[in-house]
Amino acid sequence: MKRIIVLLILAAAVVLPEQVSAQNMDSVMRYRRSSLYSFMISHPDKKMDSEIVGAYMALETPDKYNNHDLSVKCITSDSKKEDLQAEVEDFFQRNQVAKRLVSKWFLRNKENGGFDASLVMERGLYDASAIDVESAAQTKRGVDALADKGYDLISNTFVIVNDITYVDHEANADKASGIMSIIGAVATAVTGDENNIVTSLTTLGSMVSSMIAGFAVNTTSYLYQLDWTDSVANYFYEHYYYDRPGTDSASLAAFSSDTLIPMKRAAYEADTTLFKLKYVGSYKARSDNPVLRGLYNPEDVFRKVCARAIDKNVMNLQKEFDQFKVKVPISTVNGKTVTAKIGMKEGVTAQSKFEVLMPVFNAETGKFTYTRKGVLRPDGKSIWDNRYMASEEQAMGSELNATTFKVVTDLGIEPGMLIREIK
Repeated sequence: MKRIIVLLILAAAVVLPEQVSAQNMDSVMRYRRSSLYSFMISHPDKKMDSEIVGAYMALETPDKYNNHDLSVKCITSDSKKEDLQAEVEDFFQRNQVAKRLVSKWFLRNKENGGFDASLVMERGLYDASAIDVESAAQTKRGVDALADKGYDLISNTFVIVNDITYVDHEANADKASGIMSIIGAVATAVTGDENNIVTSLTTLGSMVSSMIAGFAVNTTSYLYQLDWTDSVANYFYEHYYYDRPGTDSASLAAFSSDTLIPMKRAAYEADTTLFKLKYVGSYKARSDNPVLRGLYNPEDVFRKVCARAIDKNVMNLQKEFDQFKVKVPISTVNGKTVTAKIGMKEGVTAQSKFEVLMPVFNAETGKFTYTRKGVLRPDGKSIWDNRYMASEEQAMGSELNATTFKVVTDLGIEPGMLIREIK
């Protein structure tokens, strides 16, 4: 197995968090993000469904989360069904989605059923001096050490289900009919007055642009969280976890001779009740009117509308539910101003307010807690527009690469510390 070298907070720094270097702090926060699996619901009986599906499949996981996607990115539903949430939760149960998320966390091998803890180690950046990453992934001792330390990391695994439907404007039918009439008029006027042809073509282009510009969607996003409690984690480690074998003959022989492995494998595969997803909440909104500058084909419009509609819902879910809020490292500190790579995509406005957090690692519990080290407000003139395709539309603020904040309270703010929005 490829050896993974991870830089981590040293044991002394765990006790004295102020001694953690900015570089290490930034690394910790970059990797200790929440993880996200997102997929959409398709309604084949509704207009523009294939265009919406195509646009959605071209989008990437929001960059403030670790990508924890499973193979299914789209499921279909009959639009006549009234309880869509119940249908989603039935899909979770039938397909054992929660257990699949756990299997992905531990890189479960489909051939032998063995687990590998290296992804947890990589995303968690655990102390390399206390737990050798390679041995932790291969030995029971390493797994025992992960039992507590992986808790807050794995429990911050979320699933977002996006129900996206086209807003059907009745006026579009009239526009389409009008466009066909214009096309006919142009065809019959080819040998006629040139000015009529130019006028007709100009009107045609205006109508087509109007139809594309009027493309809008309603999006309902359902948020779920993996229910990874102490009792679930302990049961998993005790009754189901076993290491994937090494490639050398001795490891393979030891693996084959271990009589507990077939029992653990069978028990894990038969379990349909231990792993669950708990419902957090939902948000529904209609997309904003798209700016067409920088868009050269309908696919770009569909993708931009869908991306921004989803980002809008994610932003509002973050504001509503603390456990889903993103924590972003401070990039620079310069006197009474700081910068961080967060912006309009995450809902930053001149009225926003953020707290600065110092992560403190508790060696006894193996978990992080956060101490407030300051309060910030965005500089209204320097808010980064990091929304999807903002650069293409030349939006104000899209030329920036971070948002500038003014320090309201300073209790020792340093680069690498986290910022999190507060109400």
